[in-house]
Amino acid sequence: MIWFTSFEKELEMAFSDAEEILSGMPEAFRGQAVAYLDRFHAIKRGGSQNYICYLLPFWLQEAAGTKPEDSRRFTVAMIFVMMYYHLIDEVMDDPEDKDKRKLPLANLFQFEFLQLYGGYFPAASPFWGYYRKYAAEWAEAVAFENGSDFFQEDPVRVAHKAAPVKLSVAGALLLGGRETRIPAYETAVDTVLVTLQMLDDWEDWEKDLREGSYNCLISSVQQELQIPQDRRPTPEEIREALYVRDILFTYAERTDRNASALAASARDLAHLREFHEHLRQSLKQGAQDLREQRNLLIRGGLEYWLSKNKTLT
Repeated sequence: MIWFTSFEKELEMAFSDAEEILSGMPEAFRGQAVAYLDRFHAIKRGGSQNYICYLLPFWLQEAAGTKPEDSRRFTVAMIFVMMYYHLIDEVMDDPEDKDKRKLPLANLFQFEFLQLYGGYFPAASPFWGYYRKYAAEWAEAVAFENGSDFFQEDPVRVAHKAAPVKLSVAGALLLGGRETRIPAYETAVDTVLVTLQMLDDWEDWEKDLREGSYNCLISSVQQELQIPQDRRPTPEEIREALYVRDILFTYAERTDRNASALAASARDLAHLREFHEHLRQSLKQGAQDLREQRNLLIRGGLEYWLSKNKTLT
């Protein structure tokens, strides 16, 4: 995980900077804001699914020609971007939530990242056009994903649920005077975000099925089993697809195309490609683990039990 360990100290400093900013928030929101930041703290809580959000400014540093201190400031901004959009998502997912401070807190987070970016980019900067573009991509993705089958019809729209991550691309390349690279790097980041969403959706399919949320794996099962669009697969149908039909293997193989696309659009972004490979191998290992569990069960319950409890013997 050199894509993480190479920047661990810088990332820790960025979270410390974010905590310092939170200390200046209105007292009524300060405790809630600090607790919310702690939920996503990449140093305190390993295995974060938000690594690309935090680390992309550092991964872009050499190619964009930005200074380490600027990369760290962009990371601080992205921490606030991430918290803002997570809060908005939470309110959208649960409109009955009785915590009426979430939307006001989201607005406070938005103010902070706009302040940080505003220190680099005046109102006339092209940066704000990119910001509008990414916000629109996010809005369309979250508003219409349940009415379309993005993963089958237009997979990049799956990535757009995290489109604001690309603010780091626009910011770093504009600051470094290399704006012409923005389209290629946007494509590269979108490609990684598709694979990241695929991994998340495999891990969360039961929750998403229960809550009625769109999910790439569920979409793949629906297509594999030729289930009509007017109903979703049952949990039993999905487990059959996973354990009997090995659908996770064919699902994971789609990331091979993503890896090839990434090699073409991000040859000079080694850490981004390494991160993608980490995601890809995690998904493929999951498929292999499911196959091995099935084979153990086929060979007999005792052998399966022994494999699960071998550390106790």
